[in-house]
Amino acid sequence: MPKRLFTLLSLALALAPRAPASGFQLREQSASEQGNAFAGASAGAQDISSMFWNPATLPLFPGTQVSLGVSWIRATMDLSGASGTRAPGFQPADQPISGGPNLPNAVNQPVVPALYVDWSLDDQFSLGLSVNVPFGLVTNYPGDFVGRYYGLETNLKTYDIAPAVAWRPVDDWTFGVALVARRAEATISEGVDFGAIGNALGVPGFVPGQSDQNATLSGDAWAFGYKAGFTWAATPALRFGMGYQAQTNIDIKGSIGYTSVPAPLNATITDSAAQAKLNLPACASAGFTWTLTPAFSVQGELAWTGWSAFKELRVTFASGQPDDVTEENWKDTMFYSLGGIWKVDPMWAVKAGLAYDRSPVSSQTRTPRIPDSDRTWISAGVGWSPTDRTTVDFAFTQIFAPNVNLGLTSGNAQTDPNYFRGNLSGTYKVGITILALSARYQF
Repeated sequence: MPKRLFTLLSLALALAPRAPASGFQLREQSASEQGNAFAGASAGAQDISSMFWNPATLPLFPGTQVSLGVSWIRATMDLSGASGTRAPGFQPADQPISGGPNLPNAVNQPVVPALYVDWSLDDQFSLGLSVNVPFGLVTNYPGDFVGRYYGLETNLKTYDIAPAVAWRPVDDWTFGVALVARRAEATISEGVDFGAIGNALGVPGFVPGQSDQNATLSGDAWAFGYKAGFTWAATPALRFGMGYQAQTNIDIKGSIGYTSVPAPLNATITDSAAQAKLNLPACASAGFTWTLTPAFSVQGELAWTGWSAFKELRVTFASGQPDDVTEENWKDTMFYSLGGIWKVDPMWAVKAGLAYDRSPVSSQTRTPRIPDSDRTWISAGVGWSPTDRTTVDFAFTQIFAPNVNLGLTSGNAQTDPNYFRGNLSGTYKVGITILALSARYQF
């Protein structure tokens, strides 16, 4: 068993995603739960993958079980009507920034892995282990992108390894906790308008837009947090569950490098050690599963994400040069879903669900790095149990999102975070399709 588990763990980490989902939170952690739009996940409506949302669900699934799944996210974010102008402090006023108005999809298509293991020690205690990628983001733009000063490459990956323990003191209640070890790796780059910087400093010969270079920050870090939750069976047919995951504050330490820095600016702007502060939000969820007949059940889920913790992306430099700041000012969000499961026979189950997922981003602070929008989910899935010990799940989700706008402004003073980035506007068309597959085996 340990050798098999090590192999599955290695595979899960190797398949880490390279693109965003909602915000940059990846809800896609289970093919079985995705089939009914994650309704009832916190109440343990289906299988051991519910430990991701609520570790207290472990005692609901007896024996020793292993589940491995992947979700493929086909995301498109096409930009049209884009334009940029420089801050009014540069003359002539509202000088345009070069770059075409239209840009096809800048998002990669990721595969999101998930691994779950459940050991039932006895009727009261269970141990669990989950390996997930809860947050991930990759956007890539060409070097001549009109919004290059706001972002070129953004590559954020997080890996969670979460051992859990759960306890059933009485038949109707379960409680669980998990320790979360979170690994974050990041690479972010953007264009730097050294022509504008030199011009603002009064250095002769510097003209905005004529000395562009790129800056790239790369680094990694570990952080630790926890999950906790409970379930309550109000009746033999109706169960509720609640789960909570704590916020983690990550200091990503690495280095900043420039393709080139023109003289005399290279006396103060240099390659150096750097650090980016990233606050990943707390999450809370509540769900129910209600068995109406032996063949049919309905589920519901309500989830909150504390995105207001993500106020800015700030990079500090060991060289002493001024911080690089991107204002985010995200807002807390809610996710709502309702679904149902129909057990056609002992081998087959059919699932469906609807969900609505709010975006944490406003037009005033939406950036090309994360051009997010509200989403409406339509999900369907099937579960196939060819033997008493084996279950395979497949799920399909289509996400519909309205067009969203960029409305970034430079401000009027050099102390404004976007002064040297300029004004940026445009419209993103967003669409997402998700396919998920998982297999579960009970020993």
